[in-house]
Amino acid sequence: MDFGQILNNTLSQILSPTTFGFALAAIGLSIHFGFAGLLNMGVAGFMAVGAYGFAISILTLGLPWWAAALVGFVLAAVFALILGIPTLRLRGDYLAIVTIAAAEVVRLLF
Repeated sequence: MDFGQILNNTLSQILSPTTFGFALAAIGLSIHFGFAGLLNMGVAGFMAVGAYGFAISILTLGLPWWAAALVGFVLAAVFALILGIPTLRLRGDYLAIVTIAAAEVVRLLF
């Protein structure tokens, strides 16, 4: 039994892009729901836009994964800026309504 190969396979599964994606999602949700205490459903839309940009830039443009990650970050940040400027002063139920609507728009478009 080759323990080096077993360890290599285990580490490649632990440090996979899926693991990093779930970790980023957990951090984003923890900041919004846990520390800020805001009900913001737009976070799921931001994750969807970033994941869509990541996948398209790898599959269509043939970029390496690190460049595709930057594309995903930039697309999610631009979407967050477009949504964030008009909703900057909203709190409570109004913020929840606007962000749920934004998440639904992303779901219907992509």
